[in-house]
Amino acid sequence: MTVFQLSLKLILFIAVGYVARCLKVMQDGFDKALTRFVMSIPLPCMVFNSFRIEYSADKLLETPLLLGLSVGGMALLFALTTLVTGGAKTKLGKTCRFAMLFTNFTFIGLPVVSELYGAEGAFTYVIFTLPIRVMFYGGAAVMLGKRGEKTDWRETLKKFLCEPVIAVFLGFFVYVTRIELPAVVTSTIASLGAMASPLGLILCGAILADAKWRDVFRYPAVFAVAAARLLVIPALMVGVFWLLGVKHEIIRATMFFYAMPVASLLPTFLLRYDPEATDARIAGGCMVVVSTLLCVVTIPLWATVLEKIL
Repeated sequence: MTVFQLSLKLILFIAVGYVARCLKVMQDGFDKALTRFVMSIPLPCMVFNSFRIEYSADKLLETPLLLGLSVGGMALLFALTTLVTGGAKTKLGKTCRFAMLFTNFTFIGLPVVSELYGAEGAFTYVIFTLPIRVMFYGGAAVMLGKRGEKTDWRETLKKFLCEPVIAVFLGFFVYVTRIELPAVVTSTIASLGAMASPLGLILCGAILADAKWRDVFRYPAVFAVAAARLLVIPALMVGVFWLLGVKHEIIRATMFFYAMPVASLLPTFLLRYDPEATDARIAGGCMVVVSTLLCVVTIPLWATVLEKIL
């Protein structure tokens, strides 16, 4: 698929969700039900299917490297974003830090990598984002909640052990043990997994339709975060990984975590962990909307740049 075709595909799927929501085809609450469905069935199937590639000892040996790069990269970003937000002491500062740290690596990231680099690229991406998923679900309460408020470790563990994470462990087990599943089973899983990309993008369109565009211009930090999220941070991490001598195919696949828009669950997390932070929640929602809209341009841009320089 060419970069132009990928860009057009993103636009069309997002437009479908936008129009469907505006025309009330998606009633209030339908997007939440659809999100739960995608997270529970198509997305885990896509994750599991990413392990359905020819067994390679070299791929298996790359796993510790991918996990190390993931944790190290997030540690570096955490330090830099904390510095940039002045220690993330205010509610808006905490929101900006979280927005720059975590991307929409599930609904948009994995489908994009699968489209661009096939099953092998998706395999690399899934392993790379596993520690990030732990930080995302486990760290949200700590990073966005009220100071001094304790979190329930059982609730955190339950959120971590969600369907996509379980699919990683199952897929990795099948890959390592080289278990051959019946063709009808693998075909069904592949078909269900193929639904994740269009449904995820349609959900992004529904989010855009619900946005209050006037609020976007109330918070200058929205555009600064979008620029950092889509341009500055990916450029920084490409440079870091290149200086570390990471293989080019790994850089290409993993960089699309950093090049994705702000995590769509940010406003939900703020509502859950700090319901009094109204301004921060509105700003967070605007960050999601603006970065998601702009990623239609920046994702193809990064695809082209990475192919040229690596």
